[in-house]
Formats: sequence, structure tokens, C-alpha cells
Amino acid sequence: MHGQWGEKVEHNHFLLDDVGQVIINDLKILKKKHQKKESELKFYKGALVLIAAFFLAYVLLFTVLPYRFHYSSMISVLINDVYHYVFVGGLATIHYRLKFLDKKAEKAEKEYNALRSEVIQRTEELWPKGEKWNNRHRFLKEMKEKHDINLYYEND
Repeated sequence: MHGQWGEKVEHNHFLLDDVGQVIINDLKILKKKHQKKESELKFYKGALVLIAAFFLAYVLLFTVLPYRFHYSSMISVLINDVYHYVFVGGLATIHYRLKFLDKKAEKAEKEYNALRSEVIQRTEELWPKGEKWNNRHRFLKEMKEKHDINLYYEND
């Protein structure tokens, strides 16, 4: 499967015509994209918390505790230590990366939910009355179990 919509279609279900196959394939791609963005977001949130905790521990152990009775020396060490600037720069970089990824994850979620809603609304077009309509529940169940895509109703 390629990364672009509709390029290579997996013809894996006999209950759908070619258009339905393309739409469902695109839906799977969007779901994977959304999941990837969400996992990347979790990673950077964890990294931010971990680095912030490490930075606070570093400042506490190497600045605050040794100079707790000498405030002018403590402030001097806080200002003059290059590692503090490195930590703050790293934290700022991760914070802005998080903001960027949050927007990307939100966009991916909107695209996925929009296409999922369209599939749900076009149910009658994708599964015309007859044999395909009567067996569509098998396909919907398969999508839910294999791909965690709920096509039963819009509110997920």
C-alpha cells in the first residue's frame, strides 16, 4: 500500500465495488496516519516531561542545594551555567514541536473522521440492496475488529 490516497488499492473484500474499495483503503490510510501522529505526540509529551524532570533535578542537586545559604552565588550559578541554557533550549524546542504535532494530529483526526462520516452517510451507495446489503454487517464487524474503524454510527 502506498502513502497516497487511491494509488494502490487492496481488493480484499467481495462486498464492495471498486469505488468502495478505494474509499475504504483511503480510510485505512487515514486511520494509520492518525494513529502515527497520536503516537508521535505521546512520545514528545513523554520526552518533555522526562527532560523537564531531569532539568529540575539537575538544578536542585547542583545549584539549589549546594548554594542554599548563598543566594548571590546560587543566582550567579543559575545564570552562568551553560547547561541551564541547553536544557531550556531543548525544552522550548520540544514544546514547539509538540504544538506543531498537536495541529498535525488534529488535522489527521479531522480528515479521518470526515471520511468515516462520509462512508457512514453513503452506506446505501456502497452496499446496494440485495446480497451485499444483507452481508454488510460482516464487513463492518471486520473493519471494527481488524482496523479499529467504527462504521456502525458516526459518533465514535
